Formats: sequence, structure tokens, C-alpha cells
Amino acid sequence: MKASLLPSGTHYRIAPEDLCEFLDSVGLLFDDTADLRVDVVYGRVSTKAQATRGDLERQIDSLKAYTADKNPKNLEVITDVGSGLNDHRRGLMSLMRRVEANEISRIFVMNRDRLTRFGWNYLKLICDSHGTELVVASSDVQNKTESEELAEDIIAIIHSFSGRLYGMRSRLKTEIANMELPDEDDNRE
Repeated sequence: MKASLLPSGTHYRIAPEDLCEFLDSVGLLFDDTADLRVDVVYGRVSTKAQATRGDLERQIDSLKAYTADKNPKNLEVITDVGSGLNDHRRGLMSLMRRVEANEISRIFVMNRDRLTRFGWNYLKLICDSHGTELVVASSDVQNKTESEELAEDIIAIIHSFSGRLYGMRSRLKTEIANMELPDEDDNRE
């Protein structure tokens, strides 16, 4: 470390770079960039009806209570209303972009299926590679057998595809109703 004598002859000045280098060499340099990362509470419900009756809000409140003793840093909330099978949910996409930008330290979810129905291991791998910890608040996950989890997954898939089927039927009926029928006068000619 180099110190320069000031013109007054009574004081020395140390360059900030030299001071940082010295503090780092003795293990006393504090990296405050880690404080820029935030913790996120992520909640999801499948339908607008669930959100309207307060299920999403209760889920978030429970997660906030859970994180209270985990020393959260700059806690933020991200929510979605949509199927766990939909991997293009706005909140999920925003969350993953922020993980890739190394902005998030921990993600708290109530259950694994609140984040995604399928692909948990892929999301965990991405999070791990960016130093983001996935924290599951509910202990129900450990209590389920493989057959129970498989049954829930199959039900979720059937529910999702039946919703799509009903949506397709509804659109088809609307299209048929909006089609212009030829006038009877046109048929006589």
C-alpha cells in the first residue's frame, strides 16, 4: 500500500484502490454487492375464481409469515393466476429472467407445484447455477408417496387438457353462430 504525503506535510493520502487491495489481502474487504440480491415470495393459483375468493392472498400471507424467521432480504412478491402446466406465465417468466440476471437470492414457494407442475428439477438446476435457493415452505411434499404425486400429476394433465377441449368447443360454437348463412332467396336462383 502506497501513501502519498500531502502538500501540508502533516497528512498522508492512500488511494482507494490501494486500500481496497490491502483490505482484500487480509480478508477484511466486505463485498456489498451481495446485498443487491433480493428474496422473492412466489404464489400461484389456477383460476381467477381462486384469486377472487382470496386463496392467492392467503398463500402469500402464509409465505410471508414463513419467511419472517428466515431473515429475508428486500422481500418481493411475484404472483400468477394460471395453470401450473403453463410454462409461459408472466410472473414465472419474470422470475426466471431475474434469476438468470443474478438478482434473486432465494425463492420461497408454498409447494413445489405452485412454481410448476412439471420441470421442477430443470428450474432447480437453473436456480442452482445462478446461486438462487429454492425454498419449499410446506412439508407436505416429503409426506407424499410417488404414487400420490403421480396421481396428482395425471389429474392435473387431464384437467388442463379438458379445459383446452372445452375452450376449443366454445370457440367453434361461436364461429358457427357467427357464420353468415346464405339467404333463402339466393338458393332459389
